[in-house]
Amino acid sequence: MGLENDSFSFFPFGALFCLTLFCFVAVRIYAIRHRCTDRDQKERNIDLILKSRMAKGELDEKEYHRLNDLLTK
Repeated sequence: MGLENDSFSFFPFGALFCLTLFCFVAVRIYAIRHRCTDRDQKERNIDLILKSRMAKGELDEKEYHRLNDLLTK
């Protein structure tokens, strides 16, 4: 079984398991960060569009707040 000459025969399986586990954790962290930045970018775009329309006079402040609340939910 590999114990008679002080070596452990299952080391490659343990290393492969740890590598696989690390890859799953890394992909999950990337997905969470990507989802959060995508949501933040969308909210910034909505805010910029509504502010520019309000600056042009197309919207008043009441409509701006109503649309901003509606679109960011």
